[in-house]
Amino acid sequence: MRFIYLVLSVSLCMLGGNAEAQRLAATKVRKAKSADNSTCAAAILLEAQTGKVLFSYNADLPRPPASTQKLMLELVVMDALAAGEVSLEDTIRVSAEASRINGSQVFLRAGEAMPLREMLKAAMVASANDACVAIAEHLAGTEAKFVTRMNAKARELGLQHTHYSNAYGLDTTPEGQGNITTARELGQIALALLHQYPEVLEVSSLRQTPFRDGTQTLHSTNKLLDRFEGMDGLKTGFTGRAGFCLVGTAQRRDMRLVSVVLGARNPRVRERETVRLLEWGFEHYAKVPLAEAGQSMGLVTLDWGAEPAVNAVLSNPLAVVLRTEQRRQLRSELELPTKHPAPVRQGQGLGKLKVSLGDSLLAEVDLVAEKSVERVGLWERLMSYF
Repeated sequence: MRFIYLVLSVSLCMLGGNAEAQRLAATKVRKAKSADNSTCAAAILLEAQTGKVLFSYNADLPRPPASTQKLMLELVVMDALAAGEVSLEDTIRVSAEASRINGSQVFLRAGEAMPLREMLKAAMVASANDACVAIAEHLAGTEAKFVTRMNAKARELGLQHTHYSNAYGLDTTPEGQGNITTARELGQIALALLHQYPEVLEVSSLRQTPFRDGTQTLHSTNKLLDRFEGMDGLKTGFTGRAGFCLVGTAQRRDMRLVSVVLGARNPRVRERETVRLLEWGFEHYAKVPLAEAGQSMGLVTLDWGAEPAVNAVLSNPLAVVLRTEQRRQLRSELELPTKHPAPVRQGQGLGKLKVSLGDSLLAEVDLVAEKSVERVGLWERLMSYF
């Protein structure tokens, strides 16, 4: 069911009267004196349900993604699973090419075989490049063909600045070519995963997990798991060109936020900036549920209906995400006819619920008939007249 969900926010990078917003934005751009006080190259904070931007800094600056690129690999794999193209129990046999991949790895051996489920854990928990290539070859025949699918998925999502040259995120040459994205577009990839396949959080939330039939343990590269309240994903990354990166997500009080931090100078800065973004979002914004799907908003009298009236219900759940001081300014207005001609069909539009913040209209949500009601026939109308 589609969720009607709105956010009121002001970008922290915008000029205005929000002193706290200006302060936080200023900390992002000032020149640091030491690595521990340095700032990231780009960042963004999103509300997960709507994708509304709560904070952005250099969000459209092209940057190498490092291993955060594996989120796109995961999205393509999840699409293939949903389409029945592959199964998590499929056996993947490691090629010689996959076994020779450099960077972060689980040291897969040529000829070794294990289920896709385990390979995906290795890729997403331990950030194993060799597992990524093994997965790519299993799904598409070659890594190059799989990368073509990743780029096609980026176009499908409407990403204009994202391009891949391998399946796992290591920097490629020549300089300036190869894997590239932006903080905003990485956020969009994360949102696509969370909206379509929320089960990915079962893997991304693992601090550690057994591997190779329990003979080995995979340890997550996301050190904020179990350290930051509500944190359950998604992916870290590091290369010399990319710096330290983290696409994080956390949920508190029924509100999920997604943060992207790119180009931090060391892991401590990456984690500190992620915590700062998420804490600020949770402190200054709250999800306010207004009505549930199917909730009655009033009765509409029916002209010559088999029943005298029909219940007008909300077609979708409605909530808003507001800054804490804005709650008192919310108001709603019902638009329902006093009488409606029969027949009506279940789900037929009868009116609207309008929600405003002060004088600004936030949303118009359809009110629909709870059930079908037929029109009475000529004989019944005659009998009613007499």
